[in-house]
Order: sequence, then C-alpha cells, then structure tokens
Amino acid sequence: MDVVSETVGGLAHPSGRFLAALPDGYVLRRRLHSLLAQHADARLILVCAPAGSGKSSLLAELIACRQAQGTACTWLSLGASDNEPAHFLARLLRALRIHLSGIGDGLLKRLASGAGLSATQVLEGLLSELGELSRPLLLVLDDWAITDADLLAALSRFIRLAPPGLTLVIACDQRPAFNLAALRAKGQLLEIGLGDLSLSLDETRELVQARTALEEDALQTLHGQTEGWLAGVLHARPALAGSPTPASPWPDDLTRLFEEQPPRMRETLLTLGVPSRLNRELVAALTGRDEGQEVLEELEARQLFLIPLDRERGWYRFHRQFAAFLQERLRRENAERFRQLHFKVSLWFTNHHMQALAIEHACLAEDAEMLAALVGGYGLELINRGQLRRLYRWRHRIPDALVQRQPILMLVDAWDKAATLSLAEANRVLDDLLACWTNLDEGPLQDGRLAVLAVKAMLALQKDDLSACVALVRRIETRLGQQSAFLEAAILLMGALAHAALAQPEQARRLIGLARQRNHFLEGHYLDMQLGNLEVFLNLQQGRLCQADMLSRQLLSRGRSCMEPGGAAMVLPEICASLIAYQQGRFEGLEERLRAALDAVDVINPIDLYARGMLCLARLQRLQGQNRVAQNTLVEVQNLTARHQSWRFYAQAVAEEILALLQEPGTERIRRAEQRLKAVDWERQMGCYEQQNFNPVRWALGLTRVRLHQARHNYSEALHEINQLRGLLPPGWQELQRLRLDALAAVSYQRLGYHERAQSLLTQCLLGAEREGARALFIEEGAEVRDLLQRLESVERQPALQGFLRELIGLWPGGQAEGEQENPGEALTERELEVIRLAAEGLSNEAIGQCLGLALGTVKWHLHNIYEKFRVRNRTQAIRRARDLGVLA
Repeated sequence: MDVVSETVGGLAHPSGRFLAALPDGYVLRRRLHSLLAQHADARLILVCAPAGSGKSSLLAELIACRQAQGTACTWLSLGASDNEPAHFLARLLRALRIHLSGIGDGLLKRLASGAGLSATQVLEGLLSELGELSRPLLLVLDDWAITDADLLAALSRFIRLAPPGLTLVIACDQRPAFNLAALRAKGQLLEIGLGDLSLSLDETRELVQARTALEEDALQTLHGQTEGWLAGVLHARPALAGSPTPASPWPDDLTRLFEEQPPRMRETLLTLGVPSRLNRELVAALTGRDEGQEVLEELEARQLFLIPLDRERGWYRFHRQFAAFLQERLRRENAERFRQLHFKVSLWFTNHHMQALAIEHACLAEDAEMLAALVGGYGLELINRGQLRRLYRWRHRIPDALVQRQPILMLVDAWDKAATLSLAEANRVLDDLLACWTNLDEGPLQDGRLAVLAVKAMLALQKDDLSACVALVRRIETRLGQQSAFLEAAILLMGALAHAALAQPEQARRLIGLARQRNHFLEGHYLDMQLGNLEVFLNLQQGRLCQADMLSRQLLSRGRSCMEPGGAAMVLPEICASLIAYQQGRFEGLEERLRAALDAVDVINPIDLYARGMLCLARLQRLQGQNRVAQNTLVEVQNLTARHQSWRFYAQAVAEEILALLQEPGTERIRRAEQRLKAVDWERQMGCYEQQNFNPVRWALGLTRVRLHQARHNYSEALHEINQLRGLLPPGWQELQRLRLDALAAVSYQRLGYHERAQSLLTQCLLGAEREGARALFIEEGAEVRDLLQRLESVERQPALQGFLRELIGLWPGGQAEGEQENPGEALTERELEVIRLAAEGLSNEAIGQCLGLALGTVKWHLHNIYEKFRVRNRTQAIRRARDLGVLA
C-alpha cells in the first residue's frame, strides 16, 4: 500500500492499492487515542513493536482522526527497494503530490533527469516547500526498513528541521538508527511500544466477546498467556468461538518472525528462551559470549519480544507467548538440550541465591536429585517468603526415596497428614518422626527436631489447644539463639497468638518482642507480616479499633508490595482487616473479601481467627437479610468447633443463632430460643475455661440470658445479668463488649421508665463508640437499640454525636422503614394509641389511668414514649402531630 486516500479505505491510489481496512471486530483503544491527543504537537511519532501488535490498525485510526480535523494525511508503505535513496525519495514525492498539489514537482523532475541530487538536498528542498503549507500534514512511513547511512542522516536532519505543521510517523519492527535524544528532551517525540499497543483485559474481553461468550477465568487465562498481544488474541479467538482450531498452535507472526532471523540469532533465541528471566551475566553464561549486555540490547533493538523488568534495564524476560513458542520449539528439536539448559539455569540461580527460580528450573530439568536438595535446603526460607503452596507442589515432584534424606520434606508430609487428624493422632505422627532423631532434650535442638515442635505448636493452635501451644513455647524459650532463627521466631509467634486468645495481652506482646529479635536475622517477609498482624489482632481484641485499623492498613500496603499476590501470607491480615471493617460498619464488598480470605489456607491457620471470620460472615449475611445462608454458616462453625472441641466459638455460634431467633417476627420466637439454649451443655463447656482470665463460654451464655430477659420484658433481671457480665471482662480487654453491655443496659432502663438514666448511659456509650468508629455492635442488637438511638437523636445537641447518630441509624438494614420513619404514628403501640386518643379528648392523666386501668406513672411513661416517637415536647404538640398523621381520624 502506498498512500492513504481522503477517507480510510476510500479512493484508490493510481497504483491501485488502498489503505488496509481495520480488522474485523477490531477494538478501538481509547487510551491510545488519548495518548496521541496529548502529544498532538509531537514532531515524530515512533510506533515500534513486533509484528502482529496492531501498528497498522492504530495508524489507520490516527489518520481517520487527523483527517476529520482537516489534516492532510499521506501513508507510504516501505519495502526493501526503498533502502536505495533515489527510489525512496521519488516514491515519497509522488505520494505527497496526491494530496498536496504541486508539492515536489520540481524535485521529481530533477531526480528523473539524473541531476545527481543528494538525499539531503532533496529533503531540504522538500522542507522549504512544506513550510509554505496552510494546513497540517501527517506523513506516515509504515514497515520501516531503511538502513542506508546517507539516507538515515538526511531523514534525521529532515525530522529536526520539520515545520510546526508536519508530523512524521514511523512504524517499524526494529528501532531506526536515529539519535532521538534531542527530540525526546524537547518533548517532541512520542514513542509507542509493545506495552502501549497490548490490549488491556477489558479490551481483550471486548474483542473476544464480540464472537463468543467466555467465562471470566478463561478470559483472564487467555489475556495472561497472550499479555494482550493482538495477533495472539486473534489467533486464539476462532477456537474460543468453536470454529476449527488453527493448524498451528502459534500465530503466523511468531513463526515468521523467528524464521526471518539469521541462524546465529535463532540459536541465541532458543537458548535464551529457557530462563524465566535474564540479565547480562546469565546471558553470558548460557551463550558463552562475554558481551551479554550487547546481546540483550540487540534483542531489544530487533523487537524480539524482550521486556525489561526494571527501570535500569538490568533484568529482562521474553513475552510469555514468545517464550512458550521458543521452549516448545527447542523441546521438539532437542529434548535433551532443553533439559540440560534448564539444569544449567537452575545451577546459575542457585549460585546467585535465587532459590524459587532455581527450583522451578530444576523441575523443568527433570532432575529429582537437585530438586530434592534445593527444596529440602531452602524449605524454611521458602515458607518465610510465603511460598507454602509452591513447597507442596514441588514436594510432589520428588520421589519418596529422596524425601527420606531431607528432614524438611519429611516434615511437609507429616504436616500434610497431621492437619487432617485429631490433635492426639497428629501428635502421634509427629512423635514418630521425632523418634527417628536423637533425644530432643539433650544439647541444642537441630532444625529438623525444632521444626517438628513448630508443627506441633501450629497444630495446637489450629485445633484450639492453647495450653499445649504455650507449653511447647516455654520449652523453646530457654534455648533461644541456639537454633534456626526462622523456627524460633515462628514458635514464639504461635505462643503469642495463644496468649492473645487467652486474654493475656502482656504475655503476648513479650513474645512478639522476642520473635521480632529473631526475625531480624531473616530475609523473608512472612513472619514479619504475621507478627504485624498479631499486633493488629491484639488491638482489635482490646477494642482499640482506630489503632488496629491504622496498623492493618499499613500492614496490607506493605504486604502487597513484598508478598506474592493471593499468597498465604496475606490470609490472616485480610481476615483481621475484614473484622475491623465489620466492627466499623464498612460493609460494602466485605462479604466477598472475607469469603475469599476464609477460602484460602495459611501456614499458620489458627482456628481462633478462622472461627471469628466465619462468625463475622454469618453476621454480615444476617444484616443483608440472608437469614438461611447465615444459619448455614453458623451450623458450619458449630460443626467445625465441635470437631476440635473449641467450645468458646461453639458457644458464640449458638449465641448468634439464638439472637437471630429472638429478632424474628412471631410469638414462637422466645420459645424456640429457649429450646435452643437448653439443648447445649453449658456447664461442661464452661468448665474447659475456668482457669483462664476470661471465660468465653460463660460470657456467651450470660449475653444470651440478657437478650432473653429483655425479650420477655424482664428488664430488672436483664440489668442484674449485665452487672454479672461486667465482672467477667478483664481490665483493658474486650472494650467493645463493655459498650455493648451499656447499650443493652440503656434499653432496660428505658423500658423501666428511667429515661434520664437510659439517655445518659447511651450517650456515654456512643461517645466511646464514636472514638473508635464502632457501629456494628449497635446494629446487631436490633430494633430495641435502634428505637433508643432514634429517640436520642431527636434531643441530642452535640454536633459530633449528632453526626455519628445519623450515620449509625442510616446504616441500619431496611432503610427508611427501620431508620427514620416517615410516619412515626405507625410505630405507636396499641396502648399508646389509646392514651393519645383519650388525651385528645381532653382527659387528664389521672382520668386516662382510670379509663384504662393504669397507674399514673404508667400513663406518664406512655406519654413520654409518644413524645419521643413524635419528636415533640408536650401534650399539645403530641395531639397536633397525631392529627396531622391521621392517628386520631
């Protein structure tokens, strides 16, 4: 194709060729249009990317856009013959004459006459004529392949001296030999490469879904494999649409690109396609050539899908699809060489302390001996880097006979088996493993034996045997500094978790400090993440939500920058962050986030955090009206905790179940709640925790009794139970639960007629909650607390507390019907309706009491409730409001 006509795919050039039309289903890339619009004054636009990246299609879009703006556009597609200056210049001048009448006529005649003009003279003459143009010009040189030194020098000068209205666009597979530094420094150069041309995930979706519906996971896999390379996506699209599979698994552009390279370059590509990443030292080691950096620069200049991994261009990798193409070709041509190269790469990564990469290449080398040695030697470090999943995957590639030589691999097997057993059976498995080694109480513990104790501590946490975990930690604490820093820090971490679960924050923080001292010697981030998360958890348990939230945000930000995305190290921090978000009433998207964390598996998987996460999930589901789903979640918690005899969470799940029953409509709710309460052996479960600072089963039972008393209108008994519960909470622990007790006590005082006491207590409770942003505890307790908050909102005068109250009421499930009611009259009880109707007839309080058989104090109490619901201050205003609402009609 020679020239663009006035419209894309419109008038033909005299040569009979057109500008290529856009591919069927082509996706308009708005971000590239935005990029081009931002650089509308660029003197040179350099579109440099491998074949199949969509360069020509982008240029067609650019031309259509510029033509619509009144710009003259010329497209010249170059070939091998254009490397001869006279031929190129003649074609360029003829192309320009199509749209710019008279331009270059004299120069063409002089060229045709053999006047011996140099390329510089012709282009300077052309610049002079172009400078007189009244309209902008876009000159596109596609399929650039010019290497002639004189012509390159003349074109470089042409670009530097181009008039303001001229924009030159060069589309090429290999970077032109221009010095572009000056243009780049002046902001007159726009460079568009493979990364810019690659389709985003949304663009890939739009392109693929135009032909066929594709599951999101499959779409993301396709995008990951092709990295948005247009030719790769288009090649895969027919198969996705159910059309016949292409004859070759690779796009033609890949095969053609490889075959067009000289033999030496093809050999280099097959060799360097093996490593997952490259630097100059590795290139030199694999190719036997000292100039490793020059090889990389040549690959990059040739646009052979080499992608830099850092700003300094120290590390590179090949585009995934091109790397897969090279590896498949090498394996097909010489399978033994393919394995030998992987072995060599694995050895290089091992010597340069890049263990994960070394192990991956050992797998591909199919060398079981090397794989066993690497995984066994670096197992602990891999765990500390949050790569437990990889460790399991690599273990299954190693024959059992080789595993027996590596204690860490034996431990992986033991851990995998023990995690599915009861704690007693799991400990027997681990004790059998310990018996293979020497007596662990004599002399310093070797890493293998210490690792077994670490696994025993992890299992104790997972199965909620907190005393066993603490006892194991005490055995190790006296020998700190004599064994593996990772294992010591891990055991101390688990001991701190156990103390936190036992409501012993000071002991927990002491072990955290010791663990941080040992972790200081480690390079990985896993233990550091978990120690940080334990600090978050302690603050959460103490009721310091703001501090916990700040630490959690910092931890997640740090983790996302240094840990593997979706890795095990982020599981517990995500659960803690979800618990904080729930308590602070940040419910949007929380169920999905929490469920994703709970579905993952961490190295340290304490039932404490897992059960708390499940209970939080059930509460969220209930707040969203998914009562049956929430009930199923609570049953799941009960089954799990009963299996491990973790009665503290079993009791909490039962308490949540009874609370849900009490908040259901109907007269049977109290009877059903009482039946569920009686079905639990509370005494036996409480006995398991009598020696602890805080008895969680006794707490769950007491809280349930409070709610039952209030449901039966036994408010004095509820207050007595609340006072008993206050004594269960250790100082500085579970401060949110103290606020919950205050809110429940305020409900009882209100119902008993002690309105000022109720208002004062609720105000103090809200001030404490507002400081920490605690909201969920009020919403959980249902309509009684909501009504009390609405009454307080009508009289509260503190601006900060007013805002918190409005926000809190606005969060309530059910919207306006359960928030600020549009018709308060509908909320009056039958008795209150009788009282206001008699008051409207002019009866005194004493007369109303005589008519209804009520004591004077009871009549006053009903009137006070009516005033609060109507948000008025006296009888006259209440009667007027009742008439406005139609209550007296």
